[in-house]
Amino acid sequence: MNMKQKLARVVAIHDMSGYGKCSLTVAIPVISATGIEVCPLPTALLSTNTLIPGFKFFDFTPQMDEIINHWKEIGFKTDCAYSGFLGSAEQIQIVKNFMIDFNCSLKIVDPVMGDNGIIIKTYTPTMCNTMRDLVSIADIVTPNLTEAYILTGKNYVDEEVNSDTSRKLCAEIIKTGAKNAVLTGVVRGDSLYNCAMSEDHSYFEVAVDLLPYQMHGTGDLFTSVLTAGVVSGYTLKESVESAAHFVRDAMIVSNDIEDAFERGVAFEPILYKLHSGLYNKDLA
Repeated sequence: MNMKQKLARVVAIHDMSGYGKCSLTVAIPVISATGIEVCPLPTALLSTNTLIPGFKFFDFTPQMDEIINHWKEIGFKTDCAYSGFLGSAEQIQIVKNFMIDFNCSLKIVDPVMGDNGIIIKTYTPTMCNTMRDLVSIADIVTPNLTEAYILTGKNYVDEEVNSDTSRKLCAEIIKTGAKNAVLTGVVRGDSLYNCAMSEDHSYFEVAVDLLPYQMHGTGDLFTSVLTAGVVSGYTLKESVESAAHFVRDAMIVSNDIEDAFERGVAFEPILYKLHSGLYNKDLA
C-alpha cells in the first residue's frame, strides 16, 4: 500500500489589502508557488494598503478568535505559522497563543513596527513590549534596522551600520529567545545586506546590489520567500540568499511595469522561478 504524500502547510497571519501588494496578497501566491499550502488567518481587511490616502480598514480581531476556535474543533494542524503586521497588543497576544496552542514546529515572525527610524503611528510602548514577547518564542525573526533597535531597546542611529554592529544587534535579538535573527535591508555603500545569526551565534551576511529606488511590499516579499525556502527544507543561508536575490530581481522587473511604484513590487513575472522552493534566476 502506497503512503500518501504530505503537503506542507503554512498559516499566514497578516492583513489583506485589496490593492497595493503587501501582506497576504504577497504571502499566499509566493509560498503557494513553491508547492506549500497557505492557510490565511486574516487580521484585517483593507481597501488598499495604508500608503494610499483614504484607505478603508476593517478590524478582524474578533474573527481571529472565532477562526482559531473552529480550527481547534476540527483538529487543524500546521507545520508553520508566519506573522506580519499586527494592529494591536491583543492581536500580537492572539498570535503568540496560536503558535503555542497549535504547537507550531516553525514560528516565523516579521515584527513590522516601523522603518527608516520611524515607528508606525499606531504602535504604542505596550505593543512594542508585546511584540518582544512574541519574538522571544520565534524560530526566525526578520526585523529591519528600525525594528531591531526597538526590539533591543536601543535608540535608532541614522548612520551606516557596519558588520560588527549588525552582528551585535543580531546577538541581542537572539538573547531575547529567538532562535534565528535575520536583520534585513542594511545599506553599506553600494550594497544591501541581510545579516543573520543563529542561536549558536554562527553568523553570515548576504549582499546584493543596492538599487537607486525603493518599492513597498519588498519586506513581505523577502520574508515570504525565506519562509518558503525554510519550509521546503533548505538551510537558513540558502533561504536568505534566495529571498535577497528574488526581491532584487523583482524590483528590477517592476521598474518597467506601469504603476508598479503605487501598486507594489511586481513579483508575478518571475514567480515561476520559485517552484522548487528556492529562487532559480537562470530558469528560462
